[in-house]
Amino acid sequence: MDMDLLIAHPEWLLLALAPLFFICIALEWWFGVRLRRLPASAQYRPAEVVCNVVLAGMHQLADIIAGLLIAKVYLHFFGWRLFDIEMTLLTFALLIVAQDFCYYWFHRASHRIRWMWAAHVVHHSSENMNFTTAFRQSLMYPLAGMWLFWLPLVVVGFDPNWVVFAVLLNLGLQFFVHTQVIKSLGR
Repeated sequence: MDMDLLIAHPEWLLLALAPLFFICIALEWWFGVRLRRLPASAQYRPAEVVCNVVLAGMHQLADIIAGLLIAKVYLHFFGWRLFDIEMTLLTFALLIVAQDFCYYWFHRASHRIRWMWAAHVVHHSSENMNFTTAFRQSLMYPLAGMWLFWLPLVVVGFDPNWVVFAVLLNLGLQFFVHTQVIKSLGR
């Protein structure tokens, strides 16, 4: 996929990564069942897998619909940006670090603020922890205010498309921590 097209339409990133996700799910399931490497808390139960995939689809749809409004808010505040940040390899690395900082505070708030927990609890409601659990996302995140945590990046001067791309890239990378096959990533 053309990178410029992906930056212009960052909402397609997770769809572009979907084949990789499904390959990882199939491998985890196949080797987990075949080699019995999955603990009881990581088993693939058909009803839960279907639920997780349906929740992922609903989350994507909610994000696309809400994104139409949120994009307008981001563009409005981008008009008031403090700096004009040109995207280079260095500024992209800075954006990824800044996005991760914002993600930390979003995730912490999602566990501490009841309004946000009401949206986030969907992700923690799975009885099993496997790759499909990463798909278990809430369609209520936009209403809960998730997007507010990345608004400062737009105000600082990062292009809204790049901010959304970084957020979705992080979400895509979060997929890979939802397995019990790999015991530890080390330091």
